[in-house]
Formats: sequence, C-alpha cells, structure tokens
Amino acid sequence: GDHHLMGNISGNQDRTRFISYADGTVDFGEDPKLAGWTRDITRGDTIGFNRLGLLHAFNFFSPGIPVIYYGDEYGMIGAGDPDNRRMMEFGDELTDREKVMLETTTALANLRKSNMALLYGDTDVLSFSEKEMAVLRNYFDQTAILFINSSREERTVTVEIPVHYNIEGIKANFGNQFTVDGSTITVVLPPVSFEILTQ
Repeated sequence: GDHHLMGNISGNQDRTRFISYADGTVDFGEDPKLAGWTRDITRGDTIGFNRLGLLHAFNFFSPGIPVIYYGDEYGMIGAGDPDNRRMMEFGDELTDREKVMLETTTALANLRKSNMALLYGDTDVLSFSEKEMAVLRNYFDQTAILFINSSREERTVTVEIPVHYNIEGIKANFGNQFTVDGSTITVVLPPVSFEILTQ
C-alpha cells in the first residue's frame, strides 16, 4: 500500500555505484563488472553529486523507508562488483565535495525524521515532466512539497496547490527562492537541484 514498510534503496552490492553512472564515468552500454576489472574508475563530472542529491531527495521524500547503501551518503564511486565494495571513508578522508554531499544527506534524514508528512503523509503528484517534478505529501495539517529540476538549466516551477492542503507558514529547507501567491507556489531551481518546502 501507500504506507508500506519496504526499503527504497540507493544501491546495493550487485550494482554499479549510482554516482559513477550519474557522472558518466561508467556508461550504461558497457559491462560494468568488466569496467571495474580493466580500468581505474575515478571521479568524473561533478554533476554526479547533484544527481545523487536528487536521488536522495526523492528517496527521503517517498513513502516507504529510505535505505542508503554504505558510501552513497557521500558519493562513493565504483563500477560493478567487486569495485562497488570499496572501503568506507570518514571525516578527513572525504573531499570537500563529498563532505557537502554528506551534509545534504544528513539534512534530508533529519528533515524526514522530524516531519510527520514525510513519515506518514499521503502523496499527491502535482506536476511531472521529463525535466521537472513537484510532489506533495500531507499529514493532517502538515504539508511538504518536493520540487526537482533534473535539467542542466535553471528552471522556474509553478504549481497550483489544491485548496484542501495547508501551506501557511511554508519555508524552504535548502535555500532556493520561492513565492506564494494564494494557492500558487513558484520555485526557482538551479540546474540539477531540488527544494523541499515544509512548515
């Protein structure tokens, strides 16, 4: 059902690391296991971090239980098994960009555990296209709205909130600009970014 207790996973030991696909280091058309054995898989385009952020935002916002395969919280790289089972890194071992990714993941986890709409709320898809999405979750008078821009260009996303949802006192949790005009919300999203509005 909508409020299942199944885990929604970011990755696992049988799959290439999400960020290695997301930054283009590993190609979807190649044999990822062979890639891990025959070449050194390194960090690619930094856009992979942004795309991993979108995955975590969607995972923590969705019904079910978000499960992070170790290392995905900061963007561990790797091709197919066993390259995707690298040693965990901590603290000073992380690069500056990995630390920012870890901070984002931590903020998402803290937001979810402190917001009833993200734990138990009903889900309503407000808009969906190839490049953007807006999803609302609601629990009694608490509302949370996720906005995603997956394109490489800044986008302004405008949605009409159904009148039976409470959006009074809504605020941005990840620093993006937004406006509220009656029941209409407009959010400005940088390339490959997300925002979650909560009360």
